[in-house]
Amino acid sequence: MLVPDSTPMLDLGCGSGLISRFIPSHIAYLGLDFNRNYLSRDWMGRDVDGRVCGNILELPIRDRSLKTVLLLHVIEHLPGSLQGRLLQEIHRVLERDGTLVLSTPNLGTFRNAALFLPPNNPKHFRCLTLGEARKLLEVAGFQAVSRHGFDIFIEPPNSYVGLIPVMFRRRLAHIFLPLEKHLILTAKRN
Repeated sequence: MLVPDSTPMLDLGCGSGLISRFIPSHIAYLGLDFNRNYLSRDWMGRDVDGRVCGNILELPIRDRSLKTVLLLHVIEHLPGSLQGRLLQEIHRVLERDGTLVLSTPNLGTFRNAALFLPPNNPKHFRCLTLGEARKLLEVAGFQAVSRHGFDIFIEPPNSYVGLIPVMFRRRLAHIFLPLEKHLILTAKRN
């Protein structure tokens, strides 16, 4: 599992909290989003330790106070000029040896990369290639940046997807970056 079994954890851009259902209940989970409706009326996650409405560029959290930060399909919603600032802010709140788990559409994918960008997806400002993501993380001070294969770009309802075992698809995605639809990276704060 890429998400460390360590507490406390912050889920930036948590939305309606669906990811919280996959986080073990013994981990102190805090969700932060700018949309109050997600955090109150539309919450679909488990009971959590906190839900905060706030700005991801100015986290209301003490320096070096978190073990894990999740940034799942959020960074592409910011212009390039703010992406580095976001990663620096995350670096600030992580403890020594804390882990950032980042996922984002892979702009370097072999197929349909344009679907991630405006006008096809007007909510995305700037998607990243693996090289760009690594550079941003390193400039923000992260080390031990690792990429983890998730899945190849074949998606349901494609009749062939069921014929290829999930573990094999993940291995292919890890080995052949152009087959990867989404980048999944982990990085450490030293």
